[in-house]
Amino acid sequence: MESQTSEKVLFLVDRNILADQTLINDFKPFGSVMTKIRNRKIDPAYEIHLGLYQAITGPDEQDKIFKNVSRDFFDLIIIDECHRGSAAEDSSWREILEYFSNAIQIGMTATPKETKYVSNITYFGEPVYTYSLKQGIQDGFLAPYKVVKIDIDKDVKGWTPPKGMKDDLGQDIEDRTYNRSDMDRILVLNQRTKLVARRVMKLLNATDPFSKTIIFCEDIDHAERMRVAIVNAAGQLAKENPRYVMRITGDSVEGKAELDNFITPESKFPVIATTSEMLTTGVDAKTCKLIVLDKTINSMTTFKQIIGRGTRIEEDFGKFFFTIMDFKKATELFSDPEFDGEPVVIYEPGEDDDPIPPDPEEGEDEEGEEDPGNDGPRSIM
Repeated sequence: MESQTSEKVLFLVDRNILADQTLINDFKPFGSVMTKIRNRKIDPAYEIHLGLYQAITGPDEQDKIFKNVSRDFFDLIIIDECHRGSAAEDSSWREILEYFSNAIQIGMTATPKETKYVSNITYFGEPVYTYSLKQGIQDGFLAPYKVVKIDIDKDVKGWTPPKGMKDDLGQDIEDRTYNRSDMDRILVLNQRTKLVARRVMKLLNATDPFSKTIIFCEDIDHAERMRVAIVNAAGQLAKENPRYVMRITGDSVEGKAELDNFITPESKFPVIATTSEMLTTGVDAKTCKLIVLDKTINSMTTFKQIIGRGTRIEEDFGKFFFTIMDFKKATELFSDPEFDGEPVVIYEPGEDDDPIPPDPEEGEDEEGEEDPGNDGPRSIM
């Protein structure tokens, strides 16, 4: 196979944040020859174009601005997060890829999708290159990780409501035992949320209270309750810095406005982001040192996407490893040592134990299982 120079390149994404962070980070050296497609116009004066697929196509023919250039205009098309729909036969992505079918097309994803309806392999073919987290850690390109496992008594032993107990809406609470898979999905225990927040702040205060942290929650409501709980647990830190913790979810205008600040290494605030889905994939939080799992995770794909938020090394800001604080046993359910490697330490502290994980040689590992549920939460005081 002969190599050749690609003079016109399209970097295709489905979210603005993916284009923006590529523009200012990984592709920054391209400088003046690069542009983001704006105002529904492909400017031929540039060699590298970063495009939101929604900005270059649409339901009507006049919306399909990619047809304003010839089929041979792009030599190379890179599809970021290609599992998110570009391979689906009826997707808007596909018409773009088929129009520029003469270009070299490279789909990139950390989580390939193979289902009855969507297949990355059907469109792109077998992967030409695979790079595991384990290999990246061994090569020194990706960050090794520690695991802190937290078992809350109500999760492990379960909680049964007293006879005739009602929720905060005055409805009867079903008479059964609730456990980890129910918490913040079927049942909300406010004291549990406060306990999780205290354990997170206990670790941060013992290490660095300004370490960038993402807390993954069950849903938007849980993310907001967790934000409030962190504000209370952080105390003076949150009082002095109103942006110390922010809820960054799809419905929060204020939170989404702070996303760039959260992922920019030079920005001190926000320090902690509570979220449910928005930060799961693609967002490049290079300085994130702590990932908190208080979300029921039902697939290996989702688990790897979440863990990927912490794998970057950022030497200039002292980021050489990251920590996973696991309240949901996800690190046991989705353990994949062949691809992810082993944690450098696994630590299971009690309420009164030192929150800081010990040296690697002192770590221990245990196995466990959990059966996740999927209903909506009910709240009690």
